[in-house]
Amino acid sequence: MQFADVALHLPLDQTFTYAIPQGLRSAIVPGVRVRVSFQNRVVGATCVTTHDRAPSFAVKPLLALVEPKPLFTPTMLRLARWIARRYGAAIGETLDAALPFAVRSGGQGRSILVVEPLADRAALDTAMTELEGKQPKQARALRLLLEAGEPLELRELCARAKTGESPIRTLAKHELVKLVKTAAKPKDMFSEPIPHEPDKTLTTAQTLVLGAVLDAIATGRHREFLLFGVTGSGKTEVYLQALSEVVRRGQQAIVLVPEIALTPQTVARFRARFRRVAVLHSHLTDAERHQQWRAIQRGEADVIIGARSAVFAPTPRLGLVILDEEHESTFKQQNSPRYHARDVARTRCRFERAVLLLGSATPALESYQRALSGRSTVLKLKERVGGGAFPDTIVADLNQVVPGTRVRFLSDRLRALMDHVLARGEQVILFLNRRGFATGAWCNACGVPLKCPHCDIALVFHRRIGRVLCHYCGHEQRLPETCATCQKPFRLSGFGTERVEDEVRNFFPRARVARMDSDTMKARGAHEAVLTAFRERKVDVLVGTQMIAKGLDFPDVTLVGVVSADTTLMIPDYRAAERTFSLLAQVAGRAGRSDKGGIVLVQTRNPDHFAVRLALLHDFETFARYELDARRKDGYPPFGHLARVVIQGPIEADAERAAAQLRDGLGEWCADDTVEILGPAPAPIAKINEQYRFHVIAKSRHRSGITRFVRVVRTWPRPPGQVRVLLDVDPWGML
Repeated sequence: MQFADVALHLPLDQTFTYAIPQGLRSAIVPGVRVRVSFQNRVVGATCVTTHDRAPSFAVKPLLALVEPKPLFTPTMLRLARWIARRYGAAIGETLDAALPFAVRSGGQGRSILVVEPLADRAALDTAMTELEGKQPKQARALRLLLEAGEPLELRELCARAKTGESPIRTLAKHELVKLVKTAAKPKDMFSEPIPHEPDKTLTTAQTLVLGAVLDAIATGRHREFLLFGVTGSGKTEVYLQALSEVVRRGQQAIVLVPEIALTPQTVARFRARFRRVAVLHSHLTDAERHQQWRAIQRGEADVIIGARSAVFAPTPRLGLVILDEEHESTFKQQNSPRYHARDVARTRCRFERAVLLLGSATPALESYQRALSGRSTVLKLKERVGGGAFPDTIVADLNQVVPGTRVRFLSDRLRALMDHVLARGEQVILFLNRRGFATGAWCNACGVPLKCPHCDIALVFHRRIGRVLCHYCGHEQRLPETCATCQKPFRLSGFGTERVEDEVRNFFPRARVARMDSDTMKARGAHEAVLTAFRERKVDVLVGTQMIAKGLDFPDVTLVGVVSADTTLMIPDYRAAERTFSLLAQVAGRAGRSDKGGIVLVQTRNPDHFAVRLALLHDFETFARYELDARRKDGYPPFGHLARVVIQGPIEADAERAAAQLRDGLGEWCADDTVEILGPAPAPIAKINEQYRFHVIAKSRHRSGITRFVRVVRTWPRPPGQVRVLLDVDPWGML
């Protein structure tokens, strides 16, 4: 008799053995999806291995084969096991993360439920007002549907509204929306032809860099490169010509980009060079993702472009993986398995004997130290293509602004420069990594902030919708007229991109202004529409968050204003200086990308901070030297390793007790001093979505110490009640 070990599509740490029925023996191979009986219900699973070793207990038979062709190659199964071990995740949820929803649910030709508005806009606006206090989830779902400007798939609307299906189905019962069952048919993603673009002539520096990459590709062995190139130095052209060689050799390549906003511009550039391009990211519909994934699996795409999860693209002949802007935090997955795409890409390339090319003007310190230690090869592009000069830089010290002046976020100097640039018919980018109109509402009398009732976080006022929102749980409400404690009125404080946009319109009424942040980019195609309008000079001033800070190349942008450089410096995290340096250097690189030159003005209350000063000098190497020295002394990455455990629950005392029990249970295990345990302590954001949060942090100079810590945490008995334990290995944030 033959047996199969399968990973259930459940968060369970082990595999389970089932007997293979006679009629399925030739079809059940590692990588296929199957159905099995588990605890009196039928669940999906993936076969990870087959054997003829009869277990010592009675086994059930497999029930069915979902589809005949394996969805995972032996190499991808090996990669999934590595991810599960490294990040303390279940093998089943790791395999699920590697597949788009439509693929793992057998979505070929499936039907979907689409939500459409049923009443007219006036009636829906009235309904939203009535629902706000009584049914906020229904009100939020209705507003997001109207903001989208088109019908949305039920599953997508649930995700946007951070709710289940019930509130939306209730809206349908009240005849405010309707649910329409329709076939999931993907649109033609590349219907518009793009003229072919020949390779560009490379500079001497680009030629040397490309030569090293091509030599590695020709050997057919795994190599890792860090392409450290200043903004505007032509890294993308190196990518394109390296990809050409991979395609010429009959192989495939994956290009990972950090922001979905970059994808349209990136895809257009790559389609101008390559005929067979595929795209994978979360803004595609399920049907589109399914179509693209299957085309990649069949070997019909040579170049795959996508965000973080595209690292799992099912390429039969992988030759090269490129991570553009490899330092970006968006490459870190925030849900289990909490992998980092850079580390997964490195391991996958090692397994498949492929070349890994990491590119950045501000490399992650882990990647930079790896190159300094000789574990990867650093390639440098120190000059801008065409000899373009870096923009001039100006620091506006906000500490010198006269108290009580109305405008605190657009300084006199910044407004004067904007006036001058706009009068010349050139363009401006204003960057602020904070959305909303006002970042808080405070009582004028008692100074109490207006907080989310479900989270330990201030509510942010969004004037366009006239509500205060929680950016963590999605709660929203109208701004109260008075404080519940003392009945005095609230005052708004702080500012976000919405308020900056409003001020720009007030001061420059003739300027055409657009805003790019997660509030304005919800509708499909919104990213492409704004960037196209900016490129075609239909927008004069672009205001945005970090999605405009990198990867964009507009030659008529001659002024970049950083409205506040302090938003990332104030975060309680050992990466705060690195994040600040990276954001400032990247956004500063958007200016001066033509012979028109450029100016970068940075507003800050910390003008002497080394991260601010060195970012404006584009001096990464000096910054890295300072920061690496500090990290080395304290044992922080890249000279040590971290793991964070968040213990959370709806009852504060239960969560605190469980955190203390975990810490006590780790005490004897940590007696050898190879792992330092910090905590338990309340998390910096102590409550999110009715969950009280405590954390325990493990710190070790050796990866083996963290591996053992993960093993202990994963085998720790599950706490009673509703307390949950969340494990994050190599955390990218501590909030």
